[in-house]
Amino acid sequence: MLLAGTTSARAQHDMSRMATSDAQPIVALNLSRLGSGTAWLPDSAVVPMLESRAGSWSLMAHGKGFGTFDRQWTLHGDTRAALLDWEMGSASRMVGQGLLRFAAMTSLESFFMPDTGYPQLLQSGETFHGRRIANTQHPHDLIGELSGSFDYPIISNLAISIYGAAVGEPAIGPVAYQHRLSAADDPFAPLGHHWQDASHGSHGVATVGAYTSWFKLEGSAFNARMPDENRRDIDYGNAKLDSYSGRLTVAPTGSVVASAWAGYLNDDDPLAPNIAMQRYGASVLTDTRGIRGGRLSTAVIWGLNNHHHDERLHDHDAAVQMTHHLSSSVLLEATLGVGSQTQLFGRAEQVQKMADDLGFLGGNLMETFNVRALSIGASRQMTSVRELTFGAGGRLTFNFLPETLRYTYTTTHPAGFALYMTVAPRR
Repeated sequence: MLLAGTTSARAQHDMSRMATSDAQPIVALNLSRLGSGTAWLPDSAVVPMLESRAGSWSLMAHGKGFGTFDRQWTLHGDTRAALLDWEMGSASRMVGQGLLRFAAMTSLESFFMPDTGYPQLLQSGETFHGRRIANTQHPHDLIGELSGSFDYPIISNLAISIYGAAVGEPAIGPVAYQHRLSAADDPFAPLGHHWQDASHGSHGVATVGAYTSWFKLEGSAFNARMPDENRRDIDYGNAKLDSYSGRLTVAPTGSVVASAWAGYLNDDDPLAPNIAMQRYGASVLTDTRGIRGGRLSTAVIWGLNNHHHDERLHDHDAAVQMTHHLSSSVLLEATLGVGSQTQLFGRAEQVQKMADDLGFLGGNLMETFNVRALSIGASRQMTSVRELTFGAGGRLTFNFLPETLRYTYTTTHPAGFALYMTVAPRR
């Protein structure tokens, strides 16, 4: 058998029974293992979602919304109310012995915050009006995924998969932070987002893979260019699939998934059209028992970017000068469930960011700074109405900067906090 269903026992049983000779499974997986794109979560992870059927189609919907009050101190901080959200739906059915699946993801962030996004000290990535977005997390596009996939068994314990997306996630990076249960109750993006999982909204993706019940090897061709400033369209204008990546994933037990990846991102930076980048990384995701029936989900993620610039020298040999710049990030995050209603979470990270990443306008823009952050928080489900739950939470972040950034931020320990209300499917 190929893939299995959702987080409910009934759905897992229905979708896992792909017909084979003698009724023996070929590859038995749970659809709950699908975290984002084609990346895997641990089998033991329980993703809150709504389920239904329409004839031979199995329908699923999940997501989360955070109505947030965000306060970031220091000269580069700000105060803002914002809606941070994502919604995802999928439809799947058997086609012969294969599984056909369509998925779509949306976000309303561009309707409820400025084009530059919400305040987050030391955050970086993407551009607006020809300048770097710095100390701010950009809003996500209205369409975060629009994809189709087909999985088919080949021989005993081996299946192939094909994934195509107008907007989607190539085989590079871990499960995107919105879909990791270790980050499910933290509305903010990691500071290393653009070293780790920022390709989750690529406009143009094609992925092929082969997998068993515990091993997956896949490769992608995709468009690595950052989304344009219109957050409500699909960027077809220059959607060339001229970047590529590969990822190896193993699931040695039902509670652990480890991945490693490498990729080449061509022309991903609109402010540096001659720059290409190689990205490498690895992650380990776990999901085990928490306290009083809750779950403990963790993630350890490392990512490295290698920017390189090809510049033709003006001589008779037209030699090529290569300029490399390496920067890395490390992230540790966890969410601990205390019963079914209370979640405690934390995130610790270090990222090497250039002066250019932090929005500097002069000086040595290639100078690198090690920035660190520690975030802690809690959320609690307050009430439920039908299949939806409503809750409240908050997070506090302490940032740790090198002395060379003291005068830029007026301190080496800037801080920020956020309070929020949540809506999500019932756990």
